[in-house]
Amino acid sequence: MANGVYCMRPKRITAKDVAQRAGVSPTTVSMILNGGNETKFPEETCRRVIAACKELGYVRKITIKETDTTKAIAAVVPSFSNLSYVHTLEAMQQRAKELGYTLIAFNSFREVAQEAAIAKICTQFPIAGIIVCYPFEDDTLPQLIQADKPLMFHCNKGDCRYATVLEIDGLKMGALIGEHLCALGHRRVAFVSSTFNTKQSTRIQRLEGLRSAYSAKGFDPDQCIRVYTPDTELVESSFPAEGYELGFAIAQRIIQRDEDITAFVTINDVIAVGIKDAILKAGKRVPEDYSICGCDNTDLSKYETVSLTSVDAYTRQTGRELVNIMVKKINSDASEQNSNPEGVTRVEYYPKLVVRGSTGPVNSHRLRTKRTS
Repeated sequence: MANGVYCMRPKRITAKDVAQRAGVSPTTVSMILNGGNETKFPEETCRRVIAACKELGYVRKITIKETDTTKAIAAVVPSFSNLSYVHTLEAMQQRAKELGYTLIAFNSFREVAQEAAIAKICTQFPIAGIIVCYPFEDDTLPQLIQADKPLMFHCNKGDCRYATVLEIDGLKMGALIGEHLCALGHRRVAFVSSTFNTKQSTRIQRLEGLRSAYSAKGFDPDQCIRVYTPDTELVESSFPAEGYELGFAIAQRIIQRDEDITAFVTINDVIAVGIKDAILKAGKRVPEDYSICGCDNTDLSKYETVSLTSVDAYTRQTGRELVNIMVKKINSDASEQNSNPEGVTRVEYYPKLVVRGSTGPVNSHRLRTKRTS
């Protein structure tokens, strides 16, 4: 009693209250909320139970015990805006489910503080292993995590030397595009990338591969390849553009300046679509006026209205293989791991160029018109 007024505690909502509101038994509520697969309930029943929980404000207490048998794998990616990471996560999730595991995905935004927060969550909760789909910006985290959990990386060749890795050959990917464009007669190529100010060397390796292809054909790569990033082209922007917006903004400026570019190369397919839209908005044609090459061969590149030439990095196959290797590491005998603490596994998929309608021979008529104007 306070100041002569009785203060009554609000009634605690229970699963029985939820069951009464939804018109089902408490056992049904428990099984639906626990996600049990033993019994499949009609979708309408599940909807009624969830709706009742929201209406009543029911919050189920979850207690994590040391003996919890839940099998979970954590996956960390730097971005959900890049479709290649989305495809990889989807394949990882499907394979984990097939092997009896749950996959938990984290987006780090390539921020050191976010990486540290994710690492703390993964080491404090009963997560069986961690797969990181890029090199951490914080070099100290891998050693800290690996001391507690099985850890592996999916990143560019040479980026990680201290853990099991499924590698991407960025040099080869760039070289495949360079050989293709060089054969089509393109001698002025724009390489459009997000910032190089990152530990991830994939974008730099793709640029070097592109340059090496032109050099191998006897052309000066400094004359043939021009690099465009938000650090040089969008310095006035308060928020660094990414993905589609990045490609659109940079291509729009190149076209407005009437530069003698005949082809665009990007580090992923989403940026390439932004470039294509900027070209079309300017009244130009693809590939008659400009050719475009993407990377990763995501589902987006296969759409008839996009028809994007891209390098296939086998994102879905690698996603499944990442989980296969991780589960083997989790299930391996501890004595085997201790007997060879320095041992690591390395798997590499070789990229393949998939040619579609976004690339074609250089438009010599347009170049002659530009030179005489």
